[in-house]
Order: sequence, then structure tokens, then C-alpha cells
Amino acid sequence: MSTLIPSRTTSADRFTPLYVRIQERIRAAIADGTMAAGDRVWSEAELAREYKTTRSTVRQALAKLEFEGLIVRHVGRGSFVAERTTVRSPIDSRFSMSFEEQVAQSGRIVTYRSPTLELMIPPQPFAETLGLEPHTLAFKLKRVRVIDGRPVCLEVRYMPREIGERVTGEMLASRSAQSFVGDIIGESIPTIVVSVTAELAQGSVASLLNVSEGSPLLVRKNSHYASSGAVVQCGRSLFVGDVSTDYVLGRPPPHPPK
Repeated sequence: MSTLIPSRTTSADRFTPLYVRIQERIRAAIADGTMAAGDRVWSEAELAREYKTTRSTVRQALAKLEFEGLIVRHVGRGSFVAERTTVRSPIDSRFSMSFEEQVAQSGRIVTYRSPTLELMIPPQPFAETLGLEPHTLAFKLKRVRVIDGRPVCLEVRYMPREIGERVTGEMLASRSAQSFVGDIIGESIPTIVVSVTAELAQGSVASLLNVSEGSPLLVRKNSHYASSGAVVQCGRSLFVGDVSTDYVLGRPPPHPPK
């Protein structure tokens, strides 16, 4: 546990919001080695007393550091310096690659936890994307993507009944949905349309991803198109906050950046 050392206040601090000063204090302690990976960060109560502020202001500061992947927060235990295990997911707009293929470029392997496949009436937005009539049944795939034993993404997809009926347990347990749906329809999926938003982890989602409620999540909503133009699957992937998405647009640079 780190001992809270009183900070020095300068005249410039008067113009810097308290939550920013708290963030800078913790960043500096991590950067100079005062706190290492796994060390407990000063508690909300300690920081609130030191900066003569409220715990809500401290939580605001810690939430930003958690989003940046510098700390991890556990309900009832406190905040800890994060291991530097950021997952990078590079997206090249010239190719249609799955998340699993993107991660494989960095030498890591995605495995799966708690896979389910059920026949149900999908939510209206996804039913419309699939071109289904109201109250038409479709298959819902749900599973957790895991890297190095750590849950990094909750994957939720919907697919037409004629495709879902051909999905096997082996596919769910070991393959990307993009790969096995491509096998089912007889072609590599040529087009994926993605929109990116953010939301906060709540309830069962927080539990499945092993993060605190209120933790930031990156959400990729996607639709996969066959060459015929039909949508063969759509859904959402909810990623923990330290999964970094890098885009390559257009031609690659003449010399790889160093």
C-alpha cells in the first residue's frame, strides 16, 4: 500500500481543476516508479482529505485513469496500478478481418468463455438490420472473448435461423463468428459495417467482464454482409476500456512508423 505524501501546491494549481491535479499526481507516481503494477493506489478517502474535496471528485479522477488503462478498480478493495497488458486491435479498412485475426497480429490468441446460442425474437433494431418480419425467430450468440486468461470482450450477435441452425458447439468454442459464418454461407465475408460508441458496464455485463459497475466500455456495433448484399449476422461487441482500436485508412505509409 502506498503512503500518501503531501503534495506541494503552486500558484498554477489554483487554475487547475482538482480532479486533474489528482490524475497528474497518480500518473507521476506511476511514471517515476513510486507505484508499480499491482500496488494499491491511495484510497478515495485519503485523496479527498489531502485535496480537501469530495469523494465524487476523486472518483471522477480515478474513472479517467481507469479508462486510460493506468489503474484497475475493484469494488470493496480499492484501486490498483494496472499491469501493462493493453490489447491492440488494428483495423485496416482495405481488408475484412475479425477481431481474432487483428489480435493475432500481435502474437496473442483469443479464446472463449460461457458460449450460448439460443433461438429467440431479436430486438427490433437487429431484426430490422437482418431484414426479418416482425416476431420472426433468429439465433442469438453470446460469449466472452478471453486473452491471456482475462475477459476482454462480451460478444453478442444475431443471425438468421437458416445460418444459426448450422452452427456447431465446436464453432462456438474455438472459432471467430466471422470465420464460421463465412464457411456456412460459402464465402469469406467481404463487407463489415462498424459503428463505435461507448457505455458504462452494468449488472451482468460488468460481472462477465470482471470489471466494476460504471467502468467504461468501448462498443462496436457491426453488420456483416454477404456479396449478395444480405446481412448474415449483426450485433454488438463490448470491450473493456484498455482495448485499443487502431485504424489504417487508405494506402499504407511508404515507410512503417517507428
